[in-house]
Amino acid sequence: MYQVEEFPEIWVDGCLRNSDGRLMFLSLYGRDGSIMQFLSALELGHTERGVDRFHLVGAGQRHPTEVENTDRLAKHSVRLPRQNLFGQLSHMWLYDKALQKPDRANRIAWVMHQRPPAGANASEANNADPREERLWRTVLDLCPVALLEHWREPVLTWCREKRAIEMLDDPVYPAIGRIEATRVSLSDHFVQFVSDGVRSGLLTP
Repeated sequence: MYQVEEFPEIWVDGCLRNSDGRLMFLSLYGRDGSIMQFLSALELGHTERGVDRFHLVGAGQRHPTEVENTDRLAKHSVRLPRQNLFGQLSHMWLYDKALQKPDRANRIAWVMHQRPPAGANASEANNADPREERLWRTVLDLCPVALLEHWREPVLTWCREKRAIEMLDDPVYPAIGRIEATRVSLSDHFVQFVSDGVRSGLLTP
């Protein structure tokens, strides 16, 4: 668990930022009053009583997180059972709305995934991992031309090589916790690849 340095009563077990350090996803815990104070400060932004940046501290590390515009953030919360070690706590998720809804006009979508816990059997984790299937289904959904099922491997390989499929895990702003997000973006170059692949025989009927 990481603590929000500026709001020490807020704890975080998952955070995703883009390559600019901008907040994309946050899983946080705290009492209702502390959470409301935190949200209010974010909404005020760079003012006397607001913040447009906070830091997550833990495990000997300090992670800056930028908040540019709270209008693009959605939130969902649940109250934890009263019978816990810490009293009345709420669990809230803050996330960029783009993570939830595909941008079909620009052929962009996100696939969220939770890594298996540490110590899980590697072979079982791989077999149970739905990420590859979800990525392929997302490509099928976004693609403006029909794709055959047996094209899956060469298509996904091309997407990764050309960064049409890219995990949100910048070296400067690494993913925190077990939550991962992968961006799928199919430009006109992808459509050209499919066309060329069919003509060259890389993608067979």
